[in-house]
Amino acid sequence: MRSPLFVRLYGRGRFRSLLSTCLLLILVVICPLANASSDEIAFDVSGSFRVRYESLNNPIFPTSSAAREQSNQRLSTRFIVNSTVSYQNLAATIDIRDSRVFLDENDPTLTANQVNTLEPTQFFITYKPERESGLYEVSAIKVGRMELDYGSRRLLAKTAYRNATNSYDGIVVEARVADWQVHGVYVLPVSRFPTDSESLDGNERAFDKSFSERKFFGVYAASKDNNVKLQSYWLKEDDSEALATRNRDLYTLSVDYTQPFDNGLITNIEVVGQTGTSYQTASANDTDEKDVRAYMLFGYVGKQITDNTFLRAEVDYISGDNDTSDDTISDFDTLYGVRRFDFGPTDVYQAMPRRNLKAVGLRSVSKPAKAHNIMLGYKAMWYQKAPQDVDSFIGHQVEARWRYQVRPELRLVLGGAYLKKGEGFARGDYSDNSAFLFTGALYTF
Repeated sequence: MRSPLFVRLYGRGRFRSLLSTCLLLILVVICPLANASSDEIAFDVSGSFRVRYESLNNPIFPTSSAAREQSNQRLSTRFIVNSTVSYQNLAATIDIRDSRVFLDENDPTLTANQVNTLEPTQFFITYKPERESGLYEVSAIKVGRMELDYGSRRLLAKTAYRNATNSYDGIVVEARVADWQVHGVYVLPVSRFPTDSESLDGNERAFDKSFSERKFFGVYAASKDNNVKLQSYWLKEDDSEALATRNRDLYTLSVDYTQPFDNGLITNIEVVGQTGTSYQTASANDTDEKDVRAYMLFGYVGKQITDNTFLRAEVDYISGDNDTSDDTISDFDTLYGVRRFDFGPTDVYQAMPRRNLKAVGLRSVSKPAKAHNIMLGYKAMWYQKAPQDVDSFIGHQVEARWRYQVRPELRLVLGGAYLKKGEGFARGDYSDNSAFLFTGALYTF
């Protein structure tokens, strides 16, 4: 007979570590509350429930019928409960999420990015020192497991469209230096579990965990007007008995500048450089360390063309690699960023990864009424470095998304995307164009 679930989890060590951390957080916050009056304690509970249906006909990326089926449907749910207890300059936050999928069968794209069942994705303490005047001021210190979301969100972000989120164990210091907001970060990225396809398909759960062999640290800074944003990050990882990695040792620097003009024109440019070393794969047999030289460029020019519509022209230029036999890796590593707002829906549709890509496009956001938000987008895309004997043109992509705020607590959404494949993607068993549709509802409380 199998041991009870509690015993099995405890024996693996995951539950013990999580329980110890949670108890420490609770004790640190609760002990000072013993002698506090009720009007000094603030308790807040909020949350949301989201359900979404997605349907795809013809996978985007060239593949074979042996690898995946032509069509895929998925019903996903995401339930979030967030609670915060505050007393004077101390607060404790616990965030529980339940991300599940249904109807999804034999789809190799189903990963822990979509399924993360009943998981404490955030539990951290926030300490806010007394405010001081001067050149330098610490506004908050956070310790524990938390989400992070900085700058353009292309390097470090919590998820919005994707069903499961990113979280990190560690410490964040938020400060003001002169007129700049500066955040210092030292964290261990959390890996979601389980990872095997059978467990994911069954919405089974296992506690997520971080590894000391994978470290992420650096600084995010934003100017007072928020027009200049700087990100400087290091990612260092090594293999261990429980963790297989590409042994990435990467330094990434981002400069993001926005310039508004008097005539209503707005321009933005983000330049990212990346250097370091990495293995080509996470295979135990791959011990060939290669130099990494990669970069990313994004820019747009936009303007409010009507009272309720903003239109912008966009360009992406992201380094890529088409030769794994040399001693250099040129594929850009997006670290812990997200891509939905640049390249289309993720999850079932997948969207283009932020590497080896050139793209130009148009995007508009319209708000014809207070309750309605409409986004329309178009991109023409090419490989930055096409695979050998493959044409560089990927195709034309159009997408649309309509949000309807029925009530303050209820929002409906309907959207889709269509990829007219170019010669670079019109290969494999599913060379026809890709059509995708999604709809959903979000209830907040």
